[in-house]
Amino acid sequence: MKKRIFLINFVIFIFIYVYLTQISPIVPFDGDDWRYIGALRIPLPMWGVWNPTRVLPETLMSVGGYIAAFIVYPISKNYVNSLSITEAFIIALFIIIFLYSYYNLLTKRFHFSEKLSIASEIMFFISFFLLFKHLNQPSYTGFWTVDLSCAFFYLIPGLLNASVVMFLESRDTYLNDLQNSFEKGLVILVLYFTLFSNTQLTIILATYCFFKICQKLIDNKWKINFSFIKFISWYGCILLIWLGTIIFDLNGERSKNVQDTNSLSLANSLNQVLHQLKIFLENQNDKILIICLSTIVVAYFFYFKKYLKINDFNKSSLISLLNIILLCLVSSILYLIVVYIKAGSQYVARPDAMWPVIFFTLFAFNISFIFLANYIKLIKIMIPLLLTLSALIAFNFNYHQIYTTNVPYSAETAKSVDNYIINQVRKADLEGKAVVKVKVPLDQDNASPNVSTSNWPHSYDMATWMQNTLYSHRIIRSRIKIIFEPDKKVNKKFYENKNQQPFFPLE
Repeated sequence: MKKRIFLINFVIFIFIYVYLTQISPIVPFDGDDWRYIGALRIPLPMWGVWNPTRVLPETLMSVGGYIAAFIVYPISKNYVNSLSITEAFIIALFIIIFLYSYYNLLTKRFHFSEKLSIASEIMFFISFFLLFKHLNQPSYTGFWTVDLSCAFFYLIPGLLNASVVMFLESRDTYLNDLQNSFEKGLVILVLYFTLFSNTQLTIILATYCFFKICQKLIDNKWKINFSFIKFISWYGCILLIWLGTIIFDLNGERSKNVQDTNSLSLANSLNQVLHQLKIFLENQNDKILIICLSTIVVAYFFYFKKYLKINDFNKSSLISLLNIILLCLVSSILYLIVVYIKAGSQYVARPDAMWPVIFFTLFAFNISFIFLANYIKLIKIMIPLLLTLSALIAFNFNYHQIYTTNVPYSAETAKSVDNYIINQVRKADLEGKAVVKVKVPLDQDNASPNVSTSNWPHSYDMATWMQNTLYSHRIIRSRIKIIFEPDKKVNKKFYENKNQQPFFPLE
């Protein structure tokens, strides 16, 4: 059976990898992508810098860039493709670890059968696509990010935090039972990169730890004794470190920059955040969302009406977990609203920036679904049909997914533009020039070299980051000075026509 589980997860991994490289490729394209894919930061939290605590994304993305440049590129002979397929492999790896952590939770903690657990794992995966699926029009997914860098700054920290939560829940006393020094060291390593990833996403682990402490306090009849302190010690340490990361981030250059530029009143900021929250909900398939919420309600209905045996330990534990998940969901929504009132309301409409909400919603739905399926024979019988129909709807690719290149252009276009820019730089480097003026698309009509961040995604300051990356990856021999010159002719040469024909459905 273990071989079968491995094979099924391997097939899911291959599908994810094909999705990220062929169906909806993730390609380095904008200034942030070229900034972080080639510059490796000191892997420590740093006071007062732009991103004080984002250690994981700013190291992992660069390590992926090194692997692409020094291992994959010499074989493939295509630099941009090498970056794309290597970073996609890393993202796919985190997704499959996340999915397997869910399967592991079901079998280890709640002792569900392997067949039912793997079916639930597949449904868990499909639901991240199904929740945002709109037929015959571009759709988001629960794994969508604005660009490649956001996959490392939002999605991967979210996946890692969620995986750690599910792992800890699958072994309720795991942290306190640790005896092996190597295993303790491995746990500390994972927790280090989990907590120092992104404070918008670490709310997943922080809320879980907080409510586990509350749950233990209630179970202990509000008594604070040695056994209680021993049980919560790891959770308490995690929370203290998390609070430390918040303090670090609030004193970072990015946070201060946001506070200086945000001139709106609290009421106006809140109003904008709520408006963006409405857009976030509208991007979801309302029918699927209603099904998810209804399933959760029905699970509680069956539990509290005692339609099932009340002395079933697994059932009670599952409902206890569901309680924690829903408390984490509400807390995450409130936390992110507060954060984005300060950071900018535009984040609230983005699935990657709201990933904790997506995760806890779908986690609660799938836990409720397997709870009902385990006790209601009809649901269990219908699972093969439900999985097949859900997959055919979720993975309907009549329309492209919403692009992950920060602009409404395909991955093929992004690769062509990347190669066009890089070839200009390489040619100048081979000719021994100290300065090169590079033609790039004119992405903003009001672009000005006086504003270094203008002409996004090919901003003027991207020239500096691209020089950093190309040099560190040994694509160019010297630190040649690159100057971007936006030109509409480049747009006409590479960008596709936006006036496209609508899709004509079969039925």
